[in-house]
Amino acid sequence: MKLSFKKLSAMALALLFLVSAIPVPFASAADMGSSEETYVQDLGNGIVVTSTLTVSPSVARYTNKTGTLKSEFTANGTWIATITLTGNFKYNGITAGVNSASYTKTLASGWSYTNHNLTKSTVSSSNGGTVHLTANLKDFPLIVPVDMTLHCSPKGVITSA
Repeated sequence: MKLSFKKLSAMALALLFLVSAIPVPFASAADMGSSEETYVQDLGNGIVVTSTLTVSPSVARYTNKTGTLKSEFTANGTWIATITLTGNFKYNGITAGVNSASYTKTLASGWSYTNHNLTKSTVSSSNGGTVHLTANLKDFPLIVPVDMTLHCSPKGVITSA
């Protein structure tokens, strides 16, 4: 009986080593549903806005997602500003709302950022949660409107408008 117990123990130990040697893949942000989308908008008068929407799920809870909308403004091919709007949303399949909202801006010399207004839906709704930023970029005589929106549906789909 001792001999078979030794053989059984040896086989169990060999199986344990074999299982522990198998690599386990780690989930990257891309595996967890991150996405990125870029589009270009011509505002006229030589003003072009190139916007990139990046959506990242929270690793802490699957009912939270963060959307980042980065817009680069150019005038006749020359960079004038970069504005980034970030919204963190909560959703449950029935309603969605905004946990937090923020923005950053970088301006070219001579340009100013005025009439800033950042709004967010404060209550979860069946219509979803929305973060909206409006402002103006100014360099006399040009006034460039800034209008950026992030929206999260109750299913957790984040879009920009």
